[in-house]
Amino acid sequence: MVSYQGDTDTKYLGREMVALAFDIGTTSSAVSYTYLYPNDYARANVVTRWPGQPESVGSSKIPTLLAYRSGQCIAVGAEALEHVDDSYYNVAKWFKLHLHPPSMKRSNQPPPYGSLFGASSFEIPPLPPLVTIEQVYADFMKYLMVNVERSFQQTIPNGPAIWKRLRDAIVVIFTTPNGWDFTQQAVLRNAAIKAGLVTEETAYGLLEFVTEGEASVHYVLAYSRSKTWMTADTLFAVIDAGGSTVDSTLYDCKSIEPKLILEEACESECIQAGGVFVDRAAEGMFKQKLAGSKYGDEESIAEMMTAFESRTKRLFDGETTTYAVNFGSTRDNDRPNGIIKGKLSLTRTEIQSTFEDVIKRIMDSCLSLLNGRKVKYILLVGGFGESAYLQRKLTELFESQGVMIVTVEEQTKKAAAEGAAIWYIGQCVAARIARMTLGTELIPAYNPEDPEHRERMSRRFRDADGSLRIPDRLDVLIRKGTRMDNDFTVEEAFKMTTLVSEDALPRLKVRILACDVDEVPRWITDTKGKKLPQIRHLCALQADLSGLQGSLQPRYGRSGQYHLVDITVFIRLGGTKLQARLQWEENGTVREGPITIIPGALV
Repeated sequence: MVSYQGDTDTKYLGREMVALAFDIGTTSSAVSYTYLYPNDYARANVVTRWPGQPESVGSSKIPTLLAYRSGQCIAVGAEALEHVDDSYYNVAKWFKLHLHPPSMKRSNQPPPYGSLFGASSFEIPPLPPLVTIEQVYADFMKYLMVNVERSFQQTIPNGPAIWKRLRDAIVVIFTTPNGWDFTQQAVLRNAAIKAGLVTEETAYGLLEFVTEGEASVHYVLAYSRSKTWMTADTLFAVIDAGGSTVDSTLYDCKSIEPKLILEEACESECIQAGGVFVDRAAEGMFKQKLAGSKYGDEESIAEMMTAFESRTKRLFDGETTTYAVNFGSTRDNDRPNGIIKGKLSLTRTEIQSTFEDVIKRIMDSCLSLLNGRKVKYILLVGGFGESAYLQRKLTELFESQGVMIVTVEEQTKKAAAEGAAIWYIGQCVAARIARMTLGTELIPAYNPEDPEHRERMSRRFRDADGSLRIPDRLDVLIRKGTRMDNDFTVEEAFKMTTLVSEDALPRLKVRILACDVDEVPRWITDTKGKKLPQIRHLCALQADLSGLQGSLQPRYGRSGQYHLVDITVFIRLGGTKLQARLQWEENGTVREGPITIIPGALV
């Protein structure tokens, strides 16, 4: 199904190519694709036919579910639904939560029923036995790839031949929460390799990442007739409320003609909240409300949850006094517990209790993002963004401040998937704001006059050139809150001394460190060498230095002959993924070499 067509005044002038966009959500997922052909208009298509769906449905989203047996994937998506309550199978559900970084996670204990706090915190469903998170993602990606290939071949004229010709150069775009970083990207990259989407050699060039918030803003601007409200200098927020995360981003419109240009106005927000937390709170309410009754068993609760998720939660607006969860047949009756003819009656207060904590956290996040700024519009997208109750509460909060809540009539559950394809076709976000401070380790020469050096005297060591040095000084590459253009690049010079012979040069490994707090420490460790809790290893840049052979002059120090390696590392941070390259001078000529990026867990 063709959903989006680019600017009719502008034709695509690049090379022939195919790009796929995978939006793997906590509860549901969607895929879009674009076939770009020179001198033709750019179009985005959404996959609307999936195995296990009735032909008449044509839904763009599928359940993010996989059924396993003895570590083997048996069914995916809608076809896995029939195995959810079958003890013979293990179902991978809400597995995206396993990748959320510590900065997004909360307590793993479920909230007490009736509590207005803690609904955003609950036990994460375990992965099936013998299956890693990387394998789950790989199996799911493989399934998505098979079905997007089928859709492409059936929809695009001469599709099978085009797919075959361009298959090895297909770009795959993944949407990720604002709070994810290079560590989570590495898991998706490895899973994509394992699934056969790309090879290890092509992965870094063919895989792209865009935040769900940024993808959604492209979707909204494509469908909301933005020219009716968007003008230069308009400050607006986008809230992408999904299954497990709510991403909030503030944008400043710099230009609308001849091209729309947006810039992030401040650090984006990402909280662990969303539809699944309402579901889990509702499940706790059902269990407590029906404890001891014949409808308190797991099967009945599961049927109620299905009805609550698919209808009650979506329709609840807080306007009427009672609501029904239509879960059974006319033979299901338990009047003392509010069950009449298969319908469980709930009061407004009871349903509000399942929403309350999530709504509070979303509103607090929005207030933190806006922070007194004169925002004109809040664009609300995402599956949970369709909640009538959430829309009402946000309107009540911001309407008095002159802020309008804007939604789009198109189904927004596929906003991130289609928005990612639109993002790739024509990016309009020109600058982003760093959400964390990034740095590397500096090993300065020991200075006995420096009090901080004297505190670390016991950690001194003698380098290959004979000088005394102190480890673990933090060298900041970019500070949290810094505005970064798309081509924002940091240039870092390194000098490395080595005692080995020139023909046995070691690999250079530069650790990239991250700090999420505002007050950035000057050192990575305390005086005893213990790593500070606010510092974490994000990734490492590893470079093969064999290209320097023949260009180094031997030097002599206390420990004998050594070599001094003088290189520069260029780190590009302005885009949606970290990129780096190595540069050195050889006989007066500047040379470049590749750099491998290793995720933090392996550093």
